[in-house]
Amino acid sequence: MAKNNHIKYPRRRAARTVLRAVTGRLIRLLGNLEVVGVEHVPASGPVILAANHFNFVDPPLVLYASPRMVEFIGGANRPNSPLWARMIPQLWGFIRAYRGGFSRSTFDQSLSVLQQDGVLGIFPEGGSWASLLRPARPGLAFIAEKSQASVVPVSITGAEDLLGGPKRPVKIEFHSAIAPPQTGGRGKVRRAELDAYGDQIMAQIATGLPDRQRGKFSTEPAAREAALAVSDFPFHTEELRGG
Repeated sequence: MAKNNHIKYPRRRAARTVLRAVTGRLIRLLGNLEVVGVEHVPASGPVILAANHFNFVDPPLVLYASPRMVEFIGGANRPNSPLWARMIPQLWGFIRAYRGGFSRSTFDQSLSVLQQDGVLGIFPEGGSWASLLRPARPGLAFIAEKSQASVVPVSITGAEDLLGGPKRPVKIEFHSAIAPPQTGGRGKVRRAELDAYGDQIMAQIATGLPDRQRGKFSTEPAAREAALAVSDFPFHTEELRGG
């Protein structure tokens, strides 16, 4: 692993403690926050927190709700987010993902956090272009397989209603940890095994969401059809590749 791809964990402790406190106060001022299942986050050792991503406020919610400090992966560019929403990740510090292709630096930095028994936060869908569950991108399964870190699925509900109105319920639910994938094949077989693992994580996340937002896991045919329409990864242009 290249030296510049190593991230010391934990880092920026003082700044992050202050930022977490301020963020938490704002979140509770704007919404009625409920956090459940924190006991599912291991008190020590490497772990990956994998959450649904429907809104640009999701990262601050996970950073605040997690009982342990999170080093999270985020888009290098976020052109659809307001300035203040881009400032929080910049102040916190994050692992930059360059979407649209494999990023060696993102992969190596993520592994370096887990090798130090750290907590890695990831949004498997790869972006927040829809308010319903989409397929996991391959990065989550690749990182879990290589690191052999367990994954704690996280369901976020109500975040899209946090701003611009009266206080509404916002819930963050941490689910039981899922063991890392154990693949036995190669090439397309291995990729299918990793995709199935990603599906397993998303299915668990779906259990904490309203049925209409569960994507292909919904019992509603209209919701499954809507999920299919937005399932394709949209970040292919140079402008949005990191966003």
